[in-house]
Amino acid sequence: MPTVLVNAVVVVIAFYFGSHAVSTPPAVPPGQPAPHHPRLVRILLFLGFAGLTAWFLSRNPSLQGIPPALLAVLEVLGGYVLGATASWLVHRRAHETRVRHRLATIFRDVVAAGALGFTAYICFALVTNQGGVFAGRADQALSLVVTFYFGSRVIGH
Repeated sequence: MPTVLVNAVVVVIAFYFGSHAVSTPPAVPPGQPAPHHPRLVRILLFLGFAGLTAWFLSRNPSLQGIPPALLAVLEVLGGYVLGATASWLVHRRAHETRVRHRLATIFRDVVAAGALGFTAYICFALVTNQGGVFAGRADQALSLVVTFYFGSRVIGH
């Protein structure tokens, strides 16, 4: 299975869980059970990936000891977390002043334009078999750009 396909599936799953993480839960009428929070599922998935990675690293303490499919998942999660962290750093005080709000909007626009530009360049390099800057790591670079973009969209709705 191509790495790009595995990464695309993980991005969709990560964006689903991430976007639900910041949504406001609906008001619960008195006497009704509280809605299910996917936080537990996200924590279990994270712990599962971390535990699996730790197990593989305990058997072979190098990156070669981690199966390629798990490495692809870790790359996707890493890009997603980097995007979410960058967005959180920019948006955490965006509501305080009009200037900060404007800067947060500019950040989102620059990230979107950059992601589109890098994605177009990487896809062009893949189609034309150009090594270029990425030299054989174009699929990993594409995954990182896409996951960073989706991660940056989770915060600051």
